[in-house]
Amino acid sequence: MVALRHPGLKASALALVLAVASVGLAGCEQPPPDDVGVCWHMVISKDGKAHYNRLADKVPNLETCAMKLEVMRLQFLRAGGSRTEIQGAYQGQYLWLQREGVYVSQTREGNRYPALKRLPDGTLAVPSAVPVP
Repeated sequence: MVALRHPGLKASALALVLAVASVGLAGCEQPPPDDVGVCWHMVISKDGKAHYNRLADKVPNLETCAMKLEVMRLQFLRAGGSRTEIQGAYQGQYLWLQREGVYVSQTREGNRYPALKRLPDGTLAVPSAVPVP
């Protein structure tokens, strides 16, 4: 074992150990289901675990899955529910239906990227199809 005598080296070594440990913890997250063509509704329990409910089979693409989740969200609201934001998964990607639109991410805590933008009338559209004011 090599002794680290320089304080800067000790701090660098500690930072490296912490970085490796955080990567290891991130690896503990269960990825979303990656079944081809299956759209999932995701529920995060109070203990932070994700549970997946099969919403639809033979879904051709992510946008169609997002639309099925949106229909489910609207049906819940019409039935008296109060949740305006829901989560889902499609072929290994997370879907986040929010007030502004639909976002996708590779991990639950990772960056979210816009997939569909909500128009003023409430419909969803591909961001490139929305005119910039």
